[in-house]
Amino acid sequence: MARKLKGKGLSGKGLKGALARQVVKEKIQKQISKASDAQKEQKLNKQKQIKSGGGKSKGQAKQNQIQIQKQHKGLIPFDYDNKLLLIGEGDFSFAVSIVQENLIQPTNLIATSYDSLDELKEKYPNIEDNLTILKDEGVKVFHNIDATNLVKDLKLIPNSKQKKSKVPHNQLFIDKANLDFIMFNFPHTGRGMKDVDRNIRDHQKLVLEYFKSCKEVFDIVNNDSKNDFAGYVAGDNKNTKEGKIILSLFEGEPYNSWNIKILARTHDYKVERSGRFDWSLFPQYHHRRTNSTRDTTKPAAERDARIYIFDKFKPKDGDSKKNDDDSDSDSD
Repeated sequence: MARKLKGKGLSGKGLKGALARQVVKEKIQKQISKASDAQKEQKLNKQKQIKSGGGKSKGQAKQNQIQIQKQHKGLIPFDYDNKLLLIGEGDFSFAVSIVQENLIQPTNLIATSYDSLDELKEKYPNIEDNLTILKDEGVKVFHNIDATNLVKDLKLIPNSKQKKSKVPHNQLFIDKANLDFIMFNFPHTGRGMKDVDRNIRDHQKLVLEYFKSCKEVFDIVNNDSKNDFAGYVAGDNKNTKEGKIILSLFEGEPYNSWNIKILARTHDYKVERSGRFDWSLFPQYHHRRTNSTRDTTKPAAERDARIYIFDKFKPKDGDSKKNDDDSDSDSD
């Protein structure tokens, strides 16, 4: 008598069940594969939209930005087609945010950090991912850029040292257009002084030197007198010759005591407008301490902050800079 073989896999009922399970497994695998392909395609389309301005014209991109700003009631200090130099980035998450939220054309953005790349890697675990995103989008990134010494660190040539016999390499953008804005978010020396008065003076010096440095950059890059021998043009988007300076600060003390409006007047700048810093406009942005990955005692996104846009002005004869009105409530 033949020995009865054990094992459900060889019985008619077991074989049928195994086949049914295999069919279900293959069906599930196909669904997973299909979903994965769809997700990859969606991500690719999003990247294409970001690079092309969301598939919209510049005019449409501008209208979209205005609509976003109205919905959030915060200030976006630049337009999609403006040229922006971003100073003092930490983990470069602000740069990533304005690119991924389609708030600026990636090729119009230059993002810089005070720290070297090696120092950034030690401080911020996510730095390489953010830098990869910016590189893929076509954003220029520079390190070791001091907000108080921009001309030297960006390797620009002061007007007084330029020779007409040689073409100075002072263009920041491929299309040689003027620079519209220089932006510094939440400037900090990183020294953490406990003496309040010394801390305020230290930061006043930083902001004062920042204004001076920005003014020098605009004088070089946006100098129309160079057009004949350096090839500078205004650009199709009609960039302004007089660049504007942007500062983001937390509200309250000790920041109010910095008196940034008075510091700005020292270099002939005044507040053109200001508005609330709406963290939800920049969802990928993570404010970090200057010297570590830690946030401040209270999460930054829970703190009130404001964005200031400073425009250059020329006081008339007999006018005092102190009597010139500043506008700081255009966007609450």
